[in-house]
Amino acid sequence: MRKEIVDISAGGILLLLSIAGFTMASQLGNGQSYGPDFFPKLVLLLLAFTSILLVGSALIGLKRKSDSEPIQIDMQTVGKILLFIVLLVAYILLFFVTGFIVSTFLFLLAAQWIFGIRKLVLLGAVSVAVPIALYFVFTLAFKIPLP
Repeated sequence: MRKEIVDISAGGILLLLSIAGFTMASQLGNGQSYGPDFFPKLVLLLLAFTSILLVGSALIGLKRKSDSEPIQIDMQTVGKILLFIVLLVAYILLFFVTGFIVSTFLFLLAAQWIFGIRKLVLLGAVSVAVPIALYFVFTLAFKIPLP
């Protein structure tokens, strides 16, 4: 039953985030059918659709397992999720102060640590490689400057 609860929670949060993002992306539009709001809206619609599928399949799985075992909430996992939400807010605030590469490096380092990655080589490699790779993809391939 634990998997279904996690799926329902994750799907619900992603659905809410996709709705909020879609609302914000609507402000990017300039009246064109394929304007600057098209791609973000497309991605967010796909995210909302898959979130609904995730919640629906979890609810079906939960209904099938109609055993009478009580739902147990692991407080350590709840704490990690709350800490991650605080980390996301800090990342957004830090993003505008330090730029993309530094804030993403720090975010990935802390997020991996929160969720149990303790191998220093892996922590460092992912935290360095991902922001640099994304920076080059966006600036060179897509011609989108990042702060």
